[in-house]
Amino acid sequence: MNMNSKLIITSFLLCVLNIAAFGQLDKFTSYEELDLLSKKYVQTNNLDSAILVIEYARSKFPEYDKVATYLLESLFLSTKQDSSVLKNLDYGLKKRYFFGLERYDYKDFINNPEFIRLARIDWQIEDSLNKLSHMKYEVVLPTNYSVNKKYPLLFVFHGNSRNIQKEKGIWTSNMTKDKFIVVFVQSYIYLTPHDYRWEDNDEKTNKEFKEIYDQIINKYPVAKNKVIFSAMSAGGSIAIAYAFNQFVPVNGLVLNCPVVPDVSDNLIKKFVDGNKKIGIITGENDSELNSQKGLINKVDKIGGNNRITINTGFGHEYANDFSTLLDKYLIWILE
Repeated sequence: MNMNSKLIITSFLLCVLNIAAFGQLDKFTSYEELDLLSKKYVQTNNLDSAILVIEYARSKFPEYDKVATYLLESLFLSTKQDSSVLKNLDYGLKKRYFFGLERYDYKDFINNPEFIRLARIDWQIEDSLNKLSHMKYEVVLPTNYSVNKKYPLLFVFHGNSRNIQKEKGIWTSNMTKDKFIVVFVQSYIYLTPHDYRWEDNDEKTNKEFKEIYDQIINKYPVAKNKVIFSAMSAGGSIAIAYAFNQFVPVNGLVLNCPVVPDVSDNLIKKFVDGNKKIGIITGENDSELNSQKGLINKVDKIGGNNRITINTGFGHEYANDFSTLLDKYLIWILE
């Protein structure tokens, strides 16, 4: 038997097995079971089968319609089923589900008339969501926390297309776990159904962050001379603006691949005169590297406290040893 014959038989057997499996889908009694089955198909790169399972799950368990629709959108995009992508968008948008069609995932659709129509609806839904949305935060207390002890305070600003939960897995180290009260803050501005983005000089962001800052300072035993802002990417733009404009009292910055906003020489001088420190961790291939180096050079020229680590082979991302670098920078700021 030649190789082509073997491949045909194998494909036929897989098809028969799939048909048999889908014939038994009604034996599943919960959406979670079907979701787990679809994940198994995804793990074996059998995405078409995963789609069939989720389509069945959406029809059988309408209370999971929204989550199933989002999952189907991801699968249709992955399998480049363009017509199904648009059809699924139309289905979801009619139910007022938000997709975030500004994402890079949809770059191949930007000239498609139907996509343009759908994108307008999506933007209207996003605007409605943002009007009702508010900034969120989550506090992580140090090991052996005591109300009778003063702790350094670390705020963490996520990057665009991120959220609190994603950042918690990154901005955690020996120092943050044992020595700091850590506050993870999340923008109110939607980018996707589950991720968020920042806008510079946004009035609502400024107001709500100031409220969060005051709540933390008043509620927890914070060492007010040891407040540090940390951030990734676009979150760095917010952190830098707040620190250099002295929007709230901050003693130092630890930034990973920050987007650097315009900062006047006068504000840089005030930052330096306040004996504040700024540290940047970045990659040699980061598109923002020149502006990061530019800010550090300006601080350095007037005798400011600064550090920059440029990781070889990395771009706009976290280094493999990021938690170790983070600890070194936090120790340096607290010196």
